[in-house]
Amino acid sequence: MTTDLYYLQDSRSHVGNDMLWWCPNGAGYTTDLRKAAVYTREEAQAKHDSRATDIPWPKAYIDGKTRPAVDMQYVRRAEALANTGIVLKKPEPIWREVINCQGCGRFMNERVRYSGPCDHCGTDNRP
Repeated sequence: MTTDLYYLQDSRSHVGNDMLWWCPNGAGYTTDLRKAAVYTREEAQAKHDSRATDIPWPKAYIDGKTRPAVDMQYVRRAEALANTGIVLKKPEPIWREVINCQGCGRFMNERVRYSGPCDHCGTDNRP
């Protein structure tokens, strides 16, 4: 019965937001549940009893919390788009508002604009 099956988390660490799970035969740890070992309740309890940082989680509960994800370190844009006919255009630069003093016309950064009058002419430019 699936309610009696468990994954075993190594709670000492994580990868990004992902939990680490024991691999079969003690062959390291993984964030990929498809590669994680599955234990009976008794096996999971025994592993936890021997090391408190190994946390048993019910398989059915964790399976309901999974999401598909793509790890960016394993994909290469040029490799994926080779021979597809897709041509990527260069992104346009992000437009940023330039703020000048209403009195003297000098450039003002946001700290100066919101902190009080212009250091050069004394005009209050706060919105």
